[in-house]
Amino acid sequence: MKILHIFHNYNIDNGVERTSLTLLKALRPLGVHSHAVIPSLGDVTRELEKENFPYHVLPLHCCGSSVWRAQIRFLSNADERINKLEALLRTEKFDVVHLNTGHLLDGAIASARVGVPVIWHIHAPFEVDFQRYKDLIGEEGYAWILGGLGSQVIAVSDDVRESLAGYLRPELIQTVYNGIDVEELIERSNKKGTDIYQELDLPENAKLILGVGRISEQKNFSAFVHVAESVLKQRADVFFAIVGPQQDKQLAAALENQIQTAKLSDRVFLLGARQDVPQLLKQSDAFLSTAAYEGQGLAALEAMALERPVVAMACVGLRECIRNEVDGILVPPGDIEATAFAILQVLKDSSLALRLGAAGRLAVHQRFSNRLYAQKFIEIAQQAILDGPSRVDFGALAAIHGLLHQITLARSRIVELDRPSWRYRYARVLLNKGSILLHKLKEKLI
Repeated sequence: MKILHIFHNYNIDNGVERTSLTLLKALRPLGVHSHAVIPSLGDVTRELEKENFPYHVLPLHCCGSSVWRAQIRFLSNADERINKLEALLRTEKFDVVHLNTGHLLDGAIASARVGVPVIWHIHAPFEVDFQRYKDLIGEEGYAWILGGLGSQVIAVSDDVRESLAGYLRPELIQTVYNGIDVEELIERSNKKGTDIYQELDLPENAKLILGVGRISEQKNFSAFVHVAESVLKQRADVFFAIVGPQQDKQLAAALENQIQTAKLSDRVFLLGARQDVPQLLKQSDAFLSTAAYEGQGLAALEAMALERPVVAMACVGLRECIRNEVDGILVPPGDIEATAFAILQVLKDSSLALRLGAAGRLAVHQRFSNRLYAQKFIEIAQQAILDGPSRVDFGALAAIHGLLHQITLARSRIVELDRPSWRYRYARVLLNKGSILLHKLKEKLI
């Protein structure tokens, strides 16, 4: 089987790209020949080169701002990529195209035009995932993109599947949990080089609670800080750290202000995006998730795989991956005091922490392994091939492609109108030179 995997990002700060790479590696021993399309060179292409996977770079302006110029750029870019993807599909003769988010409209249209089955991979509830298209086509339009252009739709959790089933035919959707390569994760966690206690100048007997994720509304790290504040009222030997990029700059600034206002700057640390998360997880005493929702909750599963006790607010997506008081502790969403109590319980009772950690690793092996992930994906790919490509009318595809092309032309005109004329640029040069001469003259007169 030959599969083209289309990535929507070039770095591995987020779980979507990391789990897509895990899938490619796990499919190889099963005889699958995987190629990838990446929007730019970066972390993902370095990993692909290391594993000798062929890839193609096609720029994509995805998941950016919702302002109209960014939306126009996104649609214009889709038009450009459709032609390139179509040429690639006709040359390489792929059996299936795997789109790793719902934002890859161009991949779906190109595949439908060539007659290659598409598998969508959806990592968030429908109401969240369609935000990329909210101001363009709305819910019904997005549902048509998934159900009309896709042969199969993968949901990363039952919660996500149920949300999709409100808009798509249920028989199109199957739950496939993202998989963890436990052996590789353990190997990465054992690498030398990171001593977080030394880096943060923590006491030897300190307890460290770790949170992982993008600084965003979804991850709700404001609640994480409130939990830290509550815990520190009862224990003075606990420290908290958050690892992840600043997706929302305003929220990141607000979070820093919250930490400073609570006088927790020496207790709660924002570490930013890092490549050594497995090493940090291994050195932590517990993992804490205060997310408002998850597709599945990959960081929590990685903590479980490394035998760290997990305390999590029982949000959508993550709540079905943790069995309360068996392989983790679930608390009601938004309940700061219950979460703080659970953290204190895990820190106080070492036998509980060890039991949860061991059960967590076993759960990952049994329910969330990379091997199971790959096997289920192949079953869905085989079904997609049997079902055949999208049956959407070619006239409709031509109309959509034509509209996208007109948007491309319109954007070119907008860019041209925005570009200053030569007279304007010449005047600016003269003005700058005049300012420099006046400044020099002023210096001489003084």
